[in-house]
Amino acid sequence: MDKLWTYSSDLLYLGAAGLAARLIAEGHEVSAIDCAVDCRGLGELKERLRQVRPDMAAVPLLYGTVPNAYKIAAAVKEACGAQVVFGGLPATFSAERLLAECPQADACVAGEGELALSALTAGGDPAGIPGLVFRRDGAVISTGPGERVANLDDLPLPARHLFPQEKYRVYSLRTFRQLYTTNVETKRGCPFACEFCLQAPKEGRRYRLRSPEKVIDELRAIRREFPFMGRVMFVDNDFLAPYEHGMAIVDGIIAAGLDKELEFMVAARVDNFLKGGDQLIEKFARANIRLVYFGVESVSAGNRERLGKIKPGYDLPALLERMRAGGVHTMCSYIFGFGNEDEAAMLETVKASMADAPSMVKYNILTPYPGTATHGECAAAGRLLPGVPLWHYDNAHQTVRHPADCAAFFRAAYRRYYFNPALLKKIRWTGFFGANKDMKLLAFAQHVAKRELQSFARDAWRAVKFGLFRSGDLAG
Repeated sequence: MDKLWTYSSDLLYLGAAGLAARLIAEGHEVSAIDCAVDCRGLGELKERLRQVRPDMAAVPLLYGTVPNAYKIAAAVKEACGAQVVFGGLPATFSAERLLAECPQADACVAGEGELALSALTAGGDPAGIPGLVFRRDGAVISTGPGERVANLDDLPLPARHLFPQEKYRVYSLRTFRQLYTTNVETKRGCPFACEFCLQAPKEGRRYRLRSPEKVIDELRAIRREFPFMGRVMFVDNDFLAPYEHGMAIVDGIIAAGLDKELEFMVAARVDNFLKGGDQLIEKFARANIRLVYFGVESVSAGNRERLGKIKPGYDLPALLERMRAGGVHTMCSYIFGFGNEDEAAMLETVKASMADAPSMVKYNILTPYPGTATHGECAAAGRLLPGVPLWHYDNAHQTVRHPADCAAFFRAAYRRYYFNPALLKKIRWTGFFGANKDMKLLAFAQHVAKRELQSFARDAWRAVKFGLFRSGDLAG
């Protein structure tokens, strides 16, 4: 097929923009093609590559977009023969498999890309550059862990001007109108090292912080260079860790008047958010931080004690309701499919999400990403399903042996949540109108439009064209 696809939101790939900025600062000529929003056809991609004729094509990967990366690598070789370098989490933890499955890929950058890619574009011998996995004389060679950037303040601001900023759009959580959006990073590293997460294995367990002043300078630059921008998502796993660092940025947003120009989204741990109490809700609302992402994960007592996300004394439904009343919405993430769960235990997690009643919900099938403790445990126990393609490591496919059909449960969980009579009763069906919008109505409408109607249309098309009757039939 000629078309490239994407299942994710239309957002700037911040890592690519950061790498581009560093290479530009070092004197290289850099172009960017965003195949998610700006170049969905392979024919168009090849034509643009012929016009640019790069010496190197750096391709960032998410696990769910691995098939696209393979198609892009083949297009690069056909169009201009440039060196193809993969980056991102799959390149860090599944490099040998990527190189085996994609003969057009020449190398993978393992870990952070700034230092390794800088040395590679300067003409350095790959064998002497830490953090590379590459082919030489028919063999795959790894140079070991890559170097991490010690001082994030030394990095140039991401080269957003290379990307189609006018095509990255989301809905405002206040007005429901479309906003142009971008991402900002305030730190790297994570000391919590959750067993299923790749953040700490990739970036280390020690925080490396950007100074709050640098973060505010970047926000000012965004408004100056892209005055149409209306939304910023902070990509940190926990914006409030360390707590004082996050709050210094919040204070800086207010002091600079950026709360009147931009709407913000952050992620945080519930225990860190509780440190500030109701005063923190008021401060977030004042800073125009309108959405907080919480990783609730599991309601199983054993799992919660091990994961350390939600303590027994937390009254999560009351917290989420106070936040919503204060104008700060929440998206809560839940995981099912742990090895100690049966379908009844998984159903308890869904019921708990209904009781928590966040403004939006995100369900995930436990995914043993290569490089995580979960992957090691599942491999040792013989629970990894054989023959699973890399792009099924996306939190939406079942990749481990489990008593339940987790994929079917995943689809049913969303329907159970959004068509729950208790939720439907809470929705203000006139909530699209007036100044006080109903976030539950927006979430319900997005679910019906994106998951139900689009899935039905896709399955109907596949049934007619291929004689296949389930979305999973073409997976992989």
